[in-house]
Amino acid sequence: MISAESTISHFGSRLNEGDQVVQAWGLAARFSLLPFGITRFRVLDGALDGSFEVGLEPTFERLETEGQNFGGLGLALRYYLLHFRYGNWVPWVDASIAPGGSDFRIGRVSDKTRLTGPFMDLIQAGVGVSYFMNQHWAPYFGLQAQHISNGGFNGGSRNYDLNTAASVVVGVSWFGLIGR
Repeated sequence: MISAESTISHFGSRLNEGDQVVQAWGLAARFSLLPFGITRFRVLDGALDGSFEVGLEPTFERLETEGQNFGGLGLALRYYLLHFRYGNWVPWVDASIAPGGSDFRIGRVSDKTRLTGPFMDLIQAGVGVSYFMNQHWAPYFGLQAQHISNGGFNGGSRNYDLNTAASVVVGVSWFGLIGR
């Protein structure tokens, strides 16, 4: 399976021009497998029936208001909740972590807003829905929470993190071997 997606994010007043709606944007490509196919569970009358996706995801994020960048390679997990599908619409939940590099130089130590590179992690969790147009193509839309941190590697306790609950993701997936 191959997916391509884009995100737009708002982190709040911590970034310059805090009133700007789109403060960051990102691009990612995911190369995935559905290793277990469709899994059925007897508990909860099959409410957990679904399909588990695991993939590698090169990702890039641009803090537009700061003119700074992050790039990394992530591990992405997504679970399609087939029990709750409605026609061709299938909801999902996902999570990913992408360690990588950045040129971040954000904030100040004095007000605990400092975040600097070169090492960063981009951690995301989200919910969304895919629309299966046919057995191969599924565009999707979702909401994500993002956490960007250097894990204390770039200055210890004098560095902080950046969080958002206001991130939108739009993408499309191609399922290459379904039906063969």
